[in-house]
Formats: sequence, C-alpha cells, structure tokens
Amino acid sequence: MEAKILRVESDFVLVELKANGKQLPIDFDKLIEKDVEFLQNYDENAVAPAEGAKDTETPEGEPETGRLYPRTKEEIRAGIREIAKQARPEGISKEVHEATISLNTYRFLCGVPHEVVADPEFSKNAEQAALACKKHGGLSHDLGSHTNKCNLSSIGDVVPSVAQYIEDSGDNNRDARGHREWCLNPPMGKVGFGSGGDAYSAMWCMDNSGESIRGIWTYPGRGLFPLEYMHGNAWSLYGAGKPESADKLKVQVFKLSSRPEKPLPSHGDIEGREIPVLHVSLGMGGINFEPEEPAKRGVYWVRVSGGGIREGYLVELY
Repeated sequence: MEAKILRVESDFVLVELKANGKQLPIDFDKLIEKDVEFLQNYDENAVAPAEGAKDTETPEGEPETGRLYPRTKEEIRAGIREIAKQARPEGISKEVHEATISLNTYRFLCGVPHEVVADPEFSKNAEQAALACKKHGGLSHDLGSHTNKCNLSSIGDVVPSVAQYIEDSGDNNRDARGHREWCLNPPMGKVGFGSGGDAYSAMWCMDNSGESIRGIWTYPGRGLFPLEYMHGNAWSLYGAGKPESADKLKVQVFKLSSRPEKPLPSHGDIEGREIPVLHVSLGMGGINFEPEEPAKRGVYWVRVSGGGIREGYLVELY
C-alpha cells in the first residue's frame, strides 16, 4: 500500500491512499513499533518534495507574525499538537473523540474558537440520524431522528467525515457549502458524532453555546495554512457581510511572487498573477468562490468588493 502522510496525531496517522485518493486513519496499535517511532518523530518540513516538483513562486524562510501572518509554522504545529492532547470526555468513544479533534484542528487553522467538546447526548442524537439515513438508503434532512440538526455523510467512519464536510463537494452543496459553514461556526461549543456502521454517519452541528467572534474568518485560514488541510477548489470568506446576491460581488485571487510587507490596495492593480474565479455563491452567512486553478503552494491575495463589502487578506499555502 502506497500512501501520503496527511496528519500525525497522538495515537493515529491520517494518510491518503495513492491508488484512489481516499483518506484513511490508521491507529498506532495496528502498526509495528518502528513505524510508530517514525511517525512520532515525523517532521513534514524535513521530507523532500516529490521528484520533479517545483514551485519557484513560494518564498523561503519564515514570515514575521503580524496582521498578514497571525502565526508562524511552529505555532501552527504546536497548536495542532495541543489540540491532539485534549482529554476524551466521559461517555465519548475514541472515534467520536478523534473526529472532534479533527474538527477543532480545522477551526484552529481557520481562526475560530477551537475548544469544541464532544457531547454524549448530541452523539446519541447523531447516531439516530445516521441510522435513519441507513434505513432510508440515502441522505436526507427530512427523515426525523434529528436529521435536520446534523451534517450527514454517506461514509460510516466519523473521523474522515470531518474533512468531507469541510470540502463540501457535490453539485447540491456547491452554492451554500453549508456543511463547511456549520463546522466553522464560531459559537459552536459542543458537537456530536454518530455512525450507522459500515455506511452513513452524522455530525450534530447546531450548537451555539460557545462565544462569537468579531471580524472575518476564512477557509483556507488567513496567513500560513498547511496544504494538506486544503480540500477541493472552493474557498470561503465569513463575517464580511452578505450582499443581496452574488452578482453584486467582485472576487479576485492573485498569486504573488513574494510576501507583501503590508496589506495590498482594495482597488487598482496588484503585482501578481490574477487567477480567474469561476464561481461565486452565497451561503447562510458566507461567500464561497472557486479559483480556476487547484490550490498549490504559494502566496495568495484575496480581494472581495461590492455589495457593501470591501475585504482583502493573504493566504500562504505551504
């Protein structure tokens, strides 16, 4: 089996299978001691790039933290490690706990509160929703059994379902990207995950027991953002306001050849290559847009204007 390491947690590794691109979590207790030792000391930045891979537009070295770069790479790694150490609440299964850690990791990277706690009652409700979908033989929010309060997935494993919700692919999800928006809802304080077995799972997502935030948050997150957490080609901006329609918006994405020292202008030319944006849509409270090119390593400036909105922010994928 050939696979790419996506993320190493305290007791499992998430890999992407080369054969079909499927993401698979592997518990350390299923690996030999030598492999576990390798993973526990794994440093993604020490791994050589794939043969023939080049990206001359990606700056070297660490940028200074500040308005454009909220965190350094080491602060990002430390934050992810700290989230992985969160204690498992009483009455919560290992799988639900790992899914919650995954959720908090995405929230951390996207700049929203990341202390969401798995709730036993919510998880029971999510399990009922998953079993309702399994009995129905498909996904629907109209089956009762809390299906209208949950994100729903066709896969039974709750851990990789989180990345699936964040990507939020499919024609029926393309405009709203509602699963992603619920995952990154700032005041979420509690969550529940439930599985239907070999197929179907659910995430109880409608909770507002945490604290709201001021300002914007984004996917991918502002500043440095690890490329392995970028799924699909849809970006999102939240908290900037909501115009009457997507037609009111002008969304631009520029790939820069160097890191800017200060925020770039809100109108006029920007020194960089503009990447066409193919699709712009509005979610419940977010703006979703799809650059023409798949996400690659590099420094990007996003500029959104129109409909009472004027926002600009930097993302560096690494």
